[in-house]
Amino acid sequence: MRFVGKAIGYLVSALGLGIVIFGLLAVADPQGAQLANDSNPFGATPSTAQLLLHVATGVALLALGIWLVVRKPRV
Repeated sequence: MRFVGKAIGYLVSALGLGIVIFGLLAVADPQGAQLANDSNPFGATPSTAQLLLHVATGVALLALGIWLVVRKPRV
C-alpha cells in the first residue's frame, strides 16, 4: 500500500509542478497563453486573478504530492 501512495504522490506532484510552471509562464505572457485557445485565438486574455488561481491550484497539488511521498505510514 505504501508503494501505491508514493506512486500517486509522484504523479500528483508532477502534475502540480507542470501547472505551476505553465501558470507562471502565462502570468508572464498572458497574450501567449491566450493564443493556445483555438476557439477564439485573438479574444480577451485571461485575467491575472484567474492565472494566479491556476498557479495556486498547482502549488496545492504539488504540496499534496510531496506530502504523499514523504509521509510516514501508520502502524
